[in-house]
Amino acid sequence: MALRHYTLDFKLSAPADCTSTVHGLQSIFQEQEMTETVHDTEGHGHLATFVGKKGRFVVLRVHTHGLVTVDLQCYEGDDRAQVDNLLNALETKLENLLRGIITRVKRLPAISRGASVDRYWPTADGRLVEYDIDHVLYDKDSAYQNIKILHSQQFGNMLVLNGDVNMADSDLAYTQAIMGGGRESYEGKEVLILGGGDGGILAETVKLKPKMITMLEISFLR
Repeated sequence: MALRHYTLDFKLSAPADCTSTVHGLQSIFQEQEMTETVHDTEGHGHLATFVGKKGRFVVLRVHTHGLVTVDLQCYEGDDRAQVDNLLNALETKLENLLRGIITRVKRLPAISRGASVDRYWPTADGRLVEYDIDHVLYDKDSAYQNIKILHSQQFGNMLVLNGDVNMADSDLAYTQAIMGGGRESYEGKEVLILGGGDGGILAETVKLKPKMITMLEISFLR
């Protein structure tokens, strides 16, 4: 069963008072019948974990450098309204406890972990992107790489090679824009394609009945 992981961050202009902050939140965790365990941070603020019903798990950390973080994990089947109410209560209480020193509050949508369909894929520069993937159409290892074809409601079928998103049905608009969006006639002409990448421009140009197409690979030597 998949997990949902929620995060709630409070960036502060000054360190929070650990004792008053933790004490102020205890009533919320008690109402949820969550069991608290305090961990030794060797002088690096306060760290506590709370375990509750249906496998809910919360990590509360009051850092010494002006940051309070809350991480909440629950199973996918857990009641979303109840989880939202718990997060709302924690956020509201922390806003009151930390009033005057808050510079930013950040609450991100839940990250789904361990789901049957993986919706998260990193970009080449290390950023994480969530796609609305709902089906895995193909997943095989060739002699050279892992090949996945995934279906996205927004982008159509997507080709993923060794974990890198390469192309999707929606790339057609990009290809057509490169070709001039219908403003250029290729019929009967000789066409030179430099590079060509996944062959999308080649495939679309062939449909326009050119006299000849030459596609050259471009390599950059170091």
